[in-house]
Amino acid sequence: MGLCNRVTGLCECRTGFEGVACERQSCPSQCYGVGECQSMHYFALSKDSGTGDVYKYESQWDAHKIYGCNCDSQYHGTDCSLRYCPKGDDPLTGTTEISATNPLQFNEIQVVTCRADGGTFTLTFRGKTTERIPFNAKTSELQSYIEALPTLGPGTTKIITSGGQACVDNKDGTTWTVEFLQDFGSLPLLVPDMRNLLYANALAGKLLTVAKQVDGTKENLDCSNRGICDTSNGVCSCSADFDTSNGYNAEGTRGDCGFATQSIQYCPGEITCSAHGACQNTPTYQCVCSDGWAGADCSERLCPSGLNWFTLPESDNVAHISTYSECSNAGVCDRSTGTCVCNTGFTGSSCNRLACPGESSLTEACGGHGQCLDMSSLAALSTVNGVLAGYSYGNIPNNPITWDATRVYGCLCDPQYTGYDCSLLTCPYGDDPDTLGQSDEQQIVSCTFVGGVDAQVVLKFREQLTASLSPLSTTAQVKAALESLSSITEVTVDIYKANGLDRLCTADGNQFLVTFLTEHGDLPDIQYVTQGITQFDTKEYIKGNKENIECSGRGLCDHTIGECACFTGFGSSDGKSGSGTKRDCGFLEPIASMSG
Repeated sequence: MGLCNRVTGLCECRTGFEGVACERQSCPSQCYGVGECQSMHYFALSKDSGTGDVYKYESQWDAHKIYGCNCDSQYHGTDCSLRYCPKGDDPLTGTTEISATNPLQFNEIQVVTCRADGGTFTLTFRGKTTERIPFNAKTSELQSYIEALPTLGPGTTKIITSGGQACVDNKDGTTWTVEFLQDFGSLPLLVPDMRNLLYANALAGKLLTVAKQVDGTKENLDCSNRGICDTSNGVCSCSADFDTSNGYNAEGTRGDCGFATQSIQYCPGEITCSAHGACQNTPTYQCVCSDGWAGADCSERLCPSGLNWFTLPESDNVAHISTYSECSNAGVCDRSTGTCVCNTGFTGSSCNRLACPGESSLTEACGGHGQCLDMSSLAALSTVNGVLAGYSYGNIPNNPITWDATRVYGCLCDPQYTGYDCSLLTCPYGDDPDTLGQSDEQQIVSCTFVGGVDAQVVLKFREQLTASLSPLSTTAQVKAALESLSSITEVTVDIYKANGLDRLCTADGNQFLVTFLTEHGDLPDIQYVTQGITQFDTKEYIKGNKENIECSGRGLCDHTIGECACFTGFGSSDGKSGSGTKRDCGFLEPIASMSG
């Protein structure tokens, strides 16, 4: 995800990536200073245990590579640029004309059980922890400790104790309840910490648990679903005849549009539900928005959703499989158009894939010198020593190891181009002329043909195919066929057996010896496709061990022009250690003699 500056030895990263090796994503806009830039691994550990199990995320490839913003409590969005508006209960639901479609609603009530005869404990709610609470704290004291939390506040709870204090020393302990008066909906559990509690009866042991007695069923919606949230400042614009409430359909200071100032007999919108939904009429007068629309009055567009890029794991080391968000949590929704404004480096209607370098409406991906392909396609096209490797990636649906198969894209550069963005030119490769005693690759081609019609052989080397050869092809014809391939420059083809014929195939079997003069190193076997041939085979005879390195190891490559700057005493070769035009620094120049 970057290029190496050969002068400084430092990586120059693609926009949106950072680290000494450009190995991880940058957080968008540094979370605008109202969030923490975290890895998937660390984000998983930061989950509020009161909301459910905390799963680890450490063994997948992206655990320390994908980073995102963990926003402060009043902010949200992929870059923490959006402000939350006050949330509240819809004042027209669950209050009158109770029915199956409009059930009675309840506040959340949690029950605490404690058995101890000394020490202290704490409770944590939405990431904030109380001061140490004495085991014998009275009801009013418990309320003071809990409401001192910045995630709650004064007047937000009702506490009822059965034993008059937080903990008792009998075998069943004591229970007390916390009703949440200003936090609506299904809430995370209070998280208890009893490490500092004491209990003399070691057999029974100390006890501190929290469970739900009543799961909150009131809505907890932006602007109480009776107004539109301005996410630029976190202020609700209430629908007509609604105003800020006390949480119970009366005037108050919550800022949530949860107070109906008069009897409501209509749905919101200049036109009912902005002509993008249906009015439910009495008693709730809620808009049911059409697909693609949202908001109390159905005036806001929804954006396409996709699997989250930055997300909490769904179980240990499993993520990106089933959790969806608008713009895939890699962009911000433009509510006026219903289109995603993607973070730098992301693209797609839902910001669902990584863009290739240079990919935009104005410029061509990969600099016009390569193909922009997903990981699955790149795997299928991967080669080893010039031969397709037969790899696959992401063929198993919902595999947490290969979740990125059709989401992460990269460049497959054209020949002679390289770099993550295909912006660099390759230089010639060759054999180091200063290393001696090395061998060219040699392979034996064996063919038996006892007769028939339409018999033919097609040779294949590094995914290049020759024209069809007849069983009667001579060494010269096989040489010409091989040298017609872009993957071979020069070979010799000789009759291998002393009494062999200059014919590719014979009835009792014939063999040709192919010597690679300009392709160096241990080469892949020549492959073949035959028709009507009795038997055909290729095998390595001598393994090539000459180097095949950039500028033959005797010069430096200037990737801006694709040319080698040869060290003194080395020049352009013919690929066979002689002088030539390859410009590969593979020719050891003769030392001029000195004459007196």
